[in-house]
Amino acid sequence: MYRRKLKHSRIKNLHKFASQKNKSTYLVKSSLEFDACFYFAFPPSIAAFEAQPLGYEYEFDNRICLYTPDFLSTHTDGTQIYRSKLLNNLSGRF
Repeated sequence: MYRRKLKHSRIKNLHKFASQKNKSTYLVKSSLEFDACFYFAFPPSIAAFEAQPLGYEYEFDNRICLYTPDFLSTHTDGTQIYRSKLLNNLSGRF
């Protein structure tokens, strides 16, 4: 597992979201992720959320690949869900 560090660049715009629920500030990679923070911030069924949680390494075709989900949400019943881009936002790209 690894922790991904986002850095400012001239090409990509980073967005900063201040979460009152988590008492924390998150740096996210896109306006879509910034909007998703609002989705996690207000429902009472979501106890906490984290942007860019721990990433994973996996092997594919004899090489090591890295994957970092966009969010980890923890619900009030204790379940944790890793979330990435929504499929309807990816349609037409393949």
